[in-house]
Amino acid sequence: MAVSRDRYSEDAIIPPFGPGGRVFYVNNNTAGAARNADRPWYTADASVCFDNLPDAITACVAERGDSIYVARGGYETDATINVNKAGISIIGQTFGLPHESRGEYCSIYAAGTLTDAPVLRITEPCLIQGLGFISRDVGATYFYGAAVMIGGNTQGAFGVHMRYCRFPKWGLDNRIGLSISGGGSATVSNCCIEDCEFEGAFASGIYIQGATGHITLRRNTFALCTYAITHGEFSDVGVNTQMMYGPGNVTVAPTKAIDTNSKACLGTIFGNYWATAVAGTATHDISIDDTETLGLKCVGNYYADEERDDE
Repeated sequence: MAVSRDRYSEDAIIPPFGPGGRVFYVNNNTAGAARNADRPWYTADASVCFDNLPDAITACVAERGDSIYVARGGYETDATINVNKAGISIIGQTFGLPHESRGEYCSIYAAGTLTDAPVLRITEPCLIQGLGFISRDVGATYFYGAAVMIGGNTQGAFGVHMRYCRFPKWGLDNRIGLSISGGGSATVSNCCIEDCEFEGAFASGIYIQGATGHITLRRNTFALCTYAITHGEFSDVGVNTQMMYGPGNVTVAPTKAIDTNSKACLGTIFGNYWATAVAGTATHDISIDDTETLGLKCVGNYYADEERDDE
């Protein structure tokens, strides 16, 4: 079986079918001949190339390892796109851009009528890479008001991996970039969010609550937010939270690190670069000592003025 490397996507080996799954393409730029010239987006083959992401997801078969490559461009949606096929990868075209900028030019954004839901909801294990997400959700409580939701309400998710994604606010109404929330017996666990950028006047870049645990957040950047991470109430604090925040998360002042809402949560906050002072409530909503009393241990973080003592 022939295997080729896609020069437009990160670390991508593409088998046309078989053990590695099938490959599909999303390209809404079919009218732009210059943009499509000499590019491997098979616009003539309707069986593998679509003009929207939902149709490409529908074409995938769960647990086959299918991949969807999304061409550079803006994709407006008037309804939440559901990533509900286990084992798929959705990868944005690199176009020579650095990881933290790629999603600005390969973005899924809400239509003017989509003001009460995220643009993307993930409920199955998958890889989401190199895309941007822009929401108009005006939800003002708990995990509502996000661009992307993992789980939510009575839905869960296991093994979600997001990397190189961008969450810009674009001056719109959503107050959260990414929400992670398990509901009832539907848990969200063993997920990794890495090398993503949250930029804009969000109340929080990431909101986490509910039946949720074993979440890794590493090497993410948070700029112009009130908080990088906000906690709600967790349903199984003693066993299943086990959060790992680090290493390498970065805040740009005046963004603070974690709004614990004084909710108990087990986890480790380690090896991050917080652009705020270590003393008092300059970095979190409560002191470092009180954060550790809740169950979140702070280890080897840097603070403003080159502090690195977590005291």
